[in-house]
Amino acid sequence: MTKPNFNMLPTTKLMAVLNEFRNYDPEMQIQTLMTFLFVSSRPENEPPTIKDCAEAVGIAQSSASRNVAALASINRHHESGHQLLHTFENPMRRTQKLVVLTPRGKKLLESVEKMMSN
Repeated sequence: MTKPNFNMLPTTKLMAVLNEFRNYDPEMQIQTLMTFLFVSSRPENEPPTIKDCAEAVGIAQSSASRNVAALASINRHHESGHQLLHTFENPMRRTQKLVVLTPRGKKLLESVEKMMSN
């Protein structure tokens, strides 16, 4: 009887991905991780708003704002964030903040995609 190749199991891949996020924050909440994944799933030329993030993840807009801040350069406690996301004002609607991946966020995404494709 041959042994199963556990390296190819989807759950093993998922565990590797979750550990990759834990390298940034061992206590990262799932809604924070989902916020990152939602932003990373959007085309670069169509960045989502914080409201889009809230709707996609199924959380309040205030929670989405906190999660984005945790992944940005400075979190809501004015401490250093994970520098995975960057926000900027929508030039067409100044009340909206748009969210994009930083170079560090893109590097994390490449790592995650590599894990998932193996």
